[in-house]
Amino acid sequence: MTSLTAGRALIAGAGIGGLTLALSLARRGVGCRIFERASVLEETGAGVQLSPNAGRVLDALGLGPALDAAGTRPEAVAIMDGPSGRLLKTLPLGREAERRWGAPYRVIHRADLQAILLGAAQTEPAIELSLGAEVKEARDAAGGAALELTDSSGPHVVEGAWIAGADGLRSTVRRAVKLAVATRPAGLTAWRAVLPAAALPLGFDASRVTVTLGAGAHCVIYPVRGGREANLVLIGDDSVEAPEALVADWSAAAQDAVAAAAVWTRWPLHDRSPDPRMHRGRIALLGDAAHAALPSLAQGAAFAIEDAAVLARLVAQGGPDPLGAYERARLMRVARLQMRSRRQIRIDHLSGLAARARNLALAAAPTSALLAGLDWIYGWRDDA
Repeated sequence: MTSLTAGRALIAGAGIGGLTLALSLARRGVGCRIFERASVLEETGAGVQLSPNAGRVLDALGLGPALDAAGTRPEAVAIMDGPSGRLLKTLPLGREAERRWGAPYRVIHRADLQAILLGAAQTEPAIELSLGAEVKEARDAAGGAALELTDSSGPHVVEGAWIAGADGLRSTVRRAVKLAVATRPAGLTAWRAVLPAAALPLGFDASRVTVTLGAGAHCVIYPVRGGREANLVLIGDDSVEAPEALVADWSAAAQDAVAAAAVWTRWPLHDRSPDPRMHRGRIALLGDAAHAALPSLAQGAAFAIEDAAVLARLVAQGGPDPLGAYERARLMRVARLQMRSRRQIRIDHLSGLAARARNLALAAAPTSALLAGLDWIYGWRDDA
């Protein structure tokens, strides 16, 4: 295979994964062109958790100061029982996260993260960004790869050395890798809201991530924008028409927190079973295009960032089959995430005696053991 660095990479999608890949390539001297369907880059009003596995990649790109200015480093995760309002467990983050996993744990507004990535990409001469460019088809071409696009000038074909499909859950590029585009409805909805932190009930701790567990639903609240705002995510049965109904039997404090959000955005959840590959020929997939997963482990953005780091490194290093090496490096890890995410949401949504047993086990478990259970996620490092 001709070196993938002999020409520019073509990246479909300018989300978190696509922009991180572009920056990672550019910092290694590899040029790329990004094609984004949206005519204006703007993210929805939601937060994102940047655990240490993702944080160390972004820090290595020189983005740490900007992330700290826009985001927050929570001191702990507090796990609560929804019906009783009782604290079940507190897991330390803050300095303990940096000590244990070698990078900080941050929470940030998704729009702020995308703006930071975009701003950095716009300073890189090796990166060319085209907005309002919809990818219709991806394919191998003679000595390279090609994208069929439609933009303001009409349909046309762009050729490059290889293609990265970072085009999300309903990826067009997946078809070129001979993978089904359809996803599996999870039967769950994620209700998302961002509101002033002062609007939350008294007692909300802006220094931590609060996870509340209930029968058939769970809620995550954490600070964004320096603690001035709070991000709420409430996940439950998609047949429920209002978020308040999901917490009707929860404690007054939990109900008040949900009621404090005046505007909610509803996101039906989908996932996929693990796929047998992440590339074909000169075309590779990353992020949700490759391994959509339920959000119960908060690793959607983080794993897209991991993908980008590994893919950029292997392409820049060369070798006889860098895209195949990328697939081998990532396939088992992303499959593990997909399966563990399904299992975690079942645990979070237990009811009755099973929920009581979960709560007792969680309260009794040594903190050290619970942190060790996260090592496989947060302790990841690219084999640079």
